[in-house]
Amino acid sequence: MEQQSSEHVLTDLGLTQKQARAYIVLAKSGPLRITEISRNAKVARPDVYPALEKLQKLGLVEKIIGTPVKYRAISMDEGLSLLLETKTNQYQKIRAETEVLRIAVKTESQNVLNQMENNQFVLIPEGKAAIDRIAAAIENAQQSIDIVLSWQRVTRGIVESFAESREIAEAKKVKIRCISERPPENETSKQLIQYFKEMAFNQMKFISHLPETIFGIYDKREISVAVVPKTDLQSSPVLWSNNVALISLASNYFEVLWREATEA
Repeated sequence: MEQQSSEHVLTDLGLTQKQARAYIVLAKSGPLRITEISRNAKVARPDVYPALEKLQKLGLVEKIIGTPVKYRAISMDEGLSLLLETKTNQYQKIRAETEVLRIAVKTESQNVLNQMENNQFVLIPEGKAAIDRIAAAIENAQQSIDIVLSWQRVTRGIVESFAESREIAEAKKVKIRCISERPPENETSKQLIQYFKEMAFNQMKFISHLPETIFGIYDKREISVAVVPKTDLQSSPVLWSNNVALISLASNYFEVLWREATEA
């Protein structure tokens, strides 16, 4: 095995470059003095001492007491096996710690979710947290989703941010109804409306003005309300609630809008 290749293997197994060079020299040449190790391994003498100390702790090198003091290495075959075993044990330890951490995080997340479900009102900060919560609600829906939102949010939310979540809901035949203000008359709007129409279990209607309240109702069990309705999807905190009275009020309001709204 070439010197450079040997160093690469040994460093992958946990040795530093200087430790690897010192070990290779000793494994090939037999007992050597500090000066000889430094010269043959091309490692500065002050750096040889800590390298040898570490190699001794790893069981790769032995110190021969005498005049002068010399060092010798166990065979390369034994050394590689020892380093590989150490590396394997380290990996197994990290893997076990990772599983413990995974379970702890999962448990904590479930506790947070349960706490959120038990609370009647939760304010979720804008950005990723709000988007992830809405995406989860869409994916978890079993029967219906009723949403009122601006056309801007239709194009950036339903078509982009929540495309995958919406597909999951559609696969379960969840009925989705959407109300928005009438979009601008252009080719992009026509294509999006047609795209929405072609999706099974989806319905879209339009009102003459920009919605004053942006909200979504999921299975008539949860509701999300944009705190700042005139901003984009990323910029508004979301009020989340499972309050029966609020959901009933919003559902009734949605039905009023739905009756007044027109199709494209």
